[in-house]
Amino acid sequence: MRAVVVGAPGGPEVARVCEVERPSPAPDQVLVRVAACGMCGHDQADRMGLTKAPLPGILGHEIAGTVAEIGSAVRHLKVGDRVAAKQFTHCGRCPDCYAGRDVDCVARTFTYGGYAEFVALPESSLLTVPAHVGLDSAAVVACTVGTCLQALRGIGRVVPGETVVVTGAGGGLGLHGVQVAKALGATVIAVTGSAAKADALTGADHVVDTGQDWWPRLLELTDGRGAEVVLDNVGHPAVFRQAFRGLAKRGRYVFTGQVSGDPVRLHPAFLFHKEAVLTGSASTTMSSFADALAMVADGRVTPVVTTYPLAEATQAFADLDARRVAGRIVLTTG
Repeated sequence: MRAVVVGAPGGPEVARVCEVERPSPAPDQVLVRVAACGMCGHDQADRMGLTKAPLPGILGHEIAGTVAEIGSAVRHLKVGDRVAAKQFTHCGRCPDCYAGRDVDCVARTFTYGGYAEFVALPESSLLTVPAHVGLDSAAVVACTVGTCLQALRGIGRVVPGETVVVTGAGGGLGLHGVQVAKALGATVIAVTGSAAKADALTGADHVVDTGQDWWPRLLELTDGRGAEVVLDNVGHPAVFRQAFRGLAKRGRYVFTGQVSGDPVRLHPAFLFHKEAVLTGSASTTMSSFADALAMVADGRVTPVVTTYPLAEATQAFADLDARRVAGRIVLTTG
């Protein structure tokens, strides 16, 4: 089968299409004929050697396709089912899994192998995809829509009528975070440094450019109150300084990403003066994944994707590095 193999850390050129052996499913796994696999910042960091990804290897965790074969212990999926995967696997049997905290599962393992024509995945990490939802859209649901839903509803506790600021709003997480916040009943302020991506932010109530000081605009748009929740997909010190000043008293500031190695610094006085909650959201629970897929299925959220054929993985990585694409890049095998 064809697969994109990253032989060693490096730039886009290290991602090469090769012929590799097709995997066989273990008893609790299904073999998925991959239709689409998203490309996100985690894949970028894996490729660059900034994580503990198993290189050389096949990256890709935002996977959707059709079940081609099932293992002997598989009970709920059958050949021909359209499925999408969560970005990590879990045991489903430990106390954390039973409590719905599968992000804390002791057996949690990050998913790899999606940049290929076939991948073997545990049945427990997959959901069936409704017939009217495209597999290129379904591929990114867990890692984009699910991550934002977990951060906003599960961690940020957003309620209807509140104001949510979304930073990095033109990116793969941001465009979906805007939609999720809106679906939860919030007034949404999208913050972006890319004028070229601003046109894609049609779901936001307000769009704020990051040129110069922009925190006063957050206060202006909230009648001086500030936003109850900030969803920070950027994690850059300069962005944090501005967004935190636009956070309301007793507001919740939720980190979901970090694009810089520079640490965010904060005087404790600023935190206790606002009585603010500064927190983060690590990933997507299975429950959030299921709810995110339902939001896509009923049209409350529309995944924003740009597709590239598998053979153009090097160009796709180059465009990801250069931030040329709004939303999520998706590799397709068709």
